[in-house]
Amino acid sequence: MLNTFPTWLMGPLMLAFAAGCTLPITGAKPPIGARPDSPSGGGSCPTGQCDPDPNGLGIYVAEGHSYCFLHEKTPAACLEGFVNTPEGVALRVRSMYQKDQTLQLPLHLRNPTGPDGGETPKLESIHGNVGDFFVAIRQGDDGRKLRGEAVSRLVFGFRLPVDLDGTGTLEGLLYELSLEPVSDNRLVVRYRPTPSTVWLRQCRSPKEPDVASVLLPYRQVDGLNAAVRPHEETLTVACETGAIAACMDWGYQPWSPESRRADADREFVFGACLQAKRAAYFVGHGDLSTYTVSGTEILRRDAHGFGRDSNDDLQQLEYLEALWSPRGAECLNLANRRAKAPIRNGLTLPACSPSPSWSSQARFATGVKQPSMP
Repeated sequence: MLNTFPTWLMGPLMLAFAAGCTLPITGAKPPIGARPDSPSGGGSCPTGQCDPDPNGLGIYVAEGHSYCFLHEKTPAACLEGFVNTPEGVALRVRSMYQKDQTLQLPLHLRNPTGPDGGETPKLESIHGNVGDFFVAIRQGDDGRKLRGEAVSRLVFGFRLPVDLDGTGTLEGLLYELSLEPVSDNRLVVRYRPTPSTVWLRQCRSPKEPDVASVLLPYRQVDGLNAAVRPHEETLTVACETGAIAACMDWGYQPWSPESRRADADREFVFGACLQAKRAAYFVGHGDLSTYTVSGTEILRRDAHGFGRDSNDDLQQLEYLEALWSPRGAECLNLANRRAKAPIRNGLTLPACSPSPSWSSQARFATGVKQPSMP
């Protein structure tokens, strides 16, 4: 399987993984707001997708939405998927107290009895093969794979790391989780702090109350730079409003739709799409900023014709914006940018040719119907 992000970038940006649910953190909890190095120079966020805003930089959920578990209305950790480990299943979450860290929070079953009565079963694994989501449990010598409504009846437990007093020391508070399969590759994830009886949606949108999650098997997606790496024991879970879901819906799944097997070219284009959807032009230069706002219309094509309507007349890109790889834009036509958020000083890219000129790296293109006014 193709590693879709260059090793030279993975080094400085790769995240540290930590196990368990309690972790001492030095320093105060960072505020929720604009990042100090936002494109406008600090104190504001012209794109609306600025770290540490709890929207995942547009990767897992759109701007202004949330994919995070809340503690008293404050985001504490943001779900990025399930990981099957030798010790059992864990939630992979991004800490809102240290955004450069992901944590693995052990997950267990909370049902007082098994789905069909008897002692509480053990949770063995959670899988989301292409077109098939199931939960594997075991009661004594009986191992089963639960699907559909049987999964909806399960209640899971985990401990959410929370900074209760602002000192930076995290305490694990008990939360419950439920999963409702709604299609082959979509789930509704709900959670609640105990002993509350009110279930909350993990994916929340101000105007779309029924947002679900899409499933991306066998891959981890970095919630800061959108780097994709193979991981056989991970099932990535992303809200329908984010770039992961959008790229898959556009036809850029990282596997062949016919064979459902991994495909190196599709892996590459999927990784490029994640950057292009968010206008993350300079990720390859260490700038995690995204220079667009939710709802901005773009045209798109890819070198292989993978995407739906990729060769439609509307997709000929008379006004080419950029050519893309998984490390961001390879070239950029400033006059055709989809939005005019200020670019940080010192960040430059070569200009693109007037129409897509594919290469081994530049295999995804974006454009606009008409350039916007400066």
